[in-house]
Amino acid sequence: MHVNEVVCVIEVRVANSCMTLHNIHTLHRSVLWLCVGSLRKILKLIAESKTPEERDKNFDALTEIVTLVQFANDECDYGEGLELGIDVFCYGSTELHSTVLSLLPLAYQMLGRNEFADIIKAHLADRRKPVYSLSELN
Repeated sequence: MHVNEVVCVIEVRVANSCMTLHNIHTLHRSVLWLCVGSLRKILKLIAESKTPEERDKNFDALTEIVTLVQFANDECDYGEGLELGIDVFCYGSTELHSTVLSLLPLAYQMLGRNEFADIIKAHLADRRKPVYSLSELN
C-alpha cells in the first residue's frame, strides 16, 4: 500500500483546527496535514499484520509519513513529530513502539522538554506489563 492511496490530504496549511487521533483539536500551522481516518487505517494495517513481511509492507506508508515529519523537523516545525508521535502512541500497539521512540523523544528534546522524552522512553519500556493491584506493590 502506498501512502498516496491512504492519505486523504497532505497539503500546506496556514492556521486550521483539525482533529487528531486522540480526539483533541489542535491549531495547525504546518506543512503536513494527515486525515485522521487515513492514519488510523495505516496503523490498523500495521498492528493487525499476520507476518513480519506483511508488517514491513504495511510500514511503508507510515515510513513515508515519518520522512515528511523529518523534513518538517529540518524546517524547525517540531510540532509535526510531536503530533504524529502522540497519535501513534495513543493507538497503543506494541508494533509501533519503535516509531514512537523515533518521533516523540526527538520532538520533546527539540521543544526543550527533555523530561517528557525521558518519561516516554521509560513508559514504553514498561508498557503492557502485567498490572498489579496496589496491595501487591507494597
